[in-house]
This record gives sequence, C-alpha cells and structure tokens, in this order.
Amino acid sequence: MPTRNRLGNISAPSDMLPELPPHLQVLRDDLQKRVQASRVRHYLDRELSHLSGNREIAASVRLLFDGQGRPSENLSLKEIVRFRQKIETDIQWLEAVLTELRSDLAVIRELEDAALDVADIQRTEENC
Repeated sequence: MPTRNRLGNISAPSDMLPELPPHLQVLRDDLQKRVQASRVRHYLDRELSHLSGNREIAASVRLLFDGQGRPSENLSLKEIVRFRQKIETDIQWLEAVLTELRSDLAVIRELEDAALDVADIQRTEENC
C-alpha cells in the first residue's frame, strides 16, 4: 500500500509550547489522551477483525472431539498439544487486550472526572 510523505511533525516538544493556564493544560492533556485512545481503538478494531476469539477457540476444540464428545481417533499427541498451546495463547492474548482496555478505561474516566471538575469550576466562576 503506497504511503504519502508526512506533512510535518505534529508533536512538539513541551518546552517549545507556551505555558498554558492549568485548566487549558488539563484540556490539552485530555485531548492528547483522547487522540491516543482513538488510535488504540482503531488498532484494536483492525486486529480484532482478524481474530474472532470465541469462534476460533471453539473451532480448535471441535477438531479435538467428534460429535459425541469423544476424542478423535486420528489425532496424534503432538497435534493435541499444539491445539492446547494455541488455545492457551489465544486466551492469554485476549486477557492482555482486556487488561489494556480496562487500564485505558480507568485513565479516560479520570480525565472525564477532571474535565467535569474544571467545567464546574468555570461555571461557578462565571455565575459569581
């Protein structure tokens, strides 16, 4: 897939940026976190579209057993071990994604609370 040249560096070192008031700095930080969260979300959407965890694990398990739930007679021990390792790897990957999403959600909730606090302070200042 062809890529175009970058137009410029959109991330500037923090020492080059002018000093912002605290409430604007919080909003700037919140925007940066949202952009990063959006990038992560799009990356995970792309990755998860290639892997449907439940279907893939179920298909792997289905290969190990026949219709009555008995082990298949044609599978070697190596194949069974390989299927088990693949299922364990899939589960570990899904758990890692879940952990990352939970930590991202915690950060986003903290940012949301901080932004709401700033908005409440601004409203009270405007009303006074």
